[in-house]
Amino acid sequence: MTTELASRVVETGAIGVEVAGATDRGTVRTENQDAWGATPRAAGVALALADGMGGHAGGRESAEAAIEAAVYRLAEAGPPDRILEAAVHDANAAVAGVRDLLGGDPGTTLVLACVEGDRAFLANVGDSRAYLIRDGEAEQLTHDHSWVGDELRAGRLDHDAARHHPRRNIITRAVMGDQVKADVYDTPLRRGDLLLLCTDGVWEPLTDEMLTAFLTSDGPLSRTLERLCEAAIDAGSRDNVTAVAVRVQ
Repeated sequence: MTTELASRVVETGAIGVEVAGATDRGTVRTENQDAWGATPRAAGVALALADGMGGHAGGRESAEAAIEAAVYRLAEAGPPDRILEAAVHDANAAVAGVRDLLGGDPGTTLVLACVEGDRAFLANVGDSRAYLIRDGEAEQLTHDHSWVGDELRAGRLDHDAARHHPRRNIITRAVMGDQVKADVYDTPLRRGDLLLLCTDGVWEPLTDEMLTAFLTSDGPLSRTLERLCEAAIDAGSRDNVTAVAVRVQ
């Protein structure tokens, strides 16, 4: 943990859900290039998380611009799938603006969620992830757009080898200001579920069992996510750590 750990509770007005997020620069990076946000929707709540591409100028600016644009769009009324598609488009346009201003090849991952009633709708670009925590188990809902993720899906790597592979940080799809397609998912929700969005700084050093152990603890969701970030850093995370979640009461 560093002294930069910060969390906040998001007041959404939605009945029966608790929303919070936490982020920390970590002990290796010189700045925090992660960003997250959340907003009420007419029928629920929306979450957004981005991880600026490390080693590229404008990573932090790209993540922040993408989240600002996405959250603004996610607050609008409309079918969740169309709103998610529009939010990814707007985030991409915002990163194009960062590129025009700073030059180079800035970019970011992006994972979005709209929670409405008993369903969650998701959109993902890059290797930030969404998980469903239910009945003491963690299920990864999104696919990583990375070299390792492609090898896993092709059956050429197993999960243990992928976790520490030297090419695990090679991203094959990101929000960089050019046309990009997000993967879109939806999943049913029920009482007691927790939907987590997190950057690779969180999921890479922690097993699914560790994620579950921290996220099923009692207490305020903001403190739960703080402990999750602390655990990722203690487990050797070499990146920024950020998590945002919604808990169905």
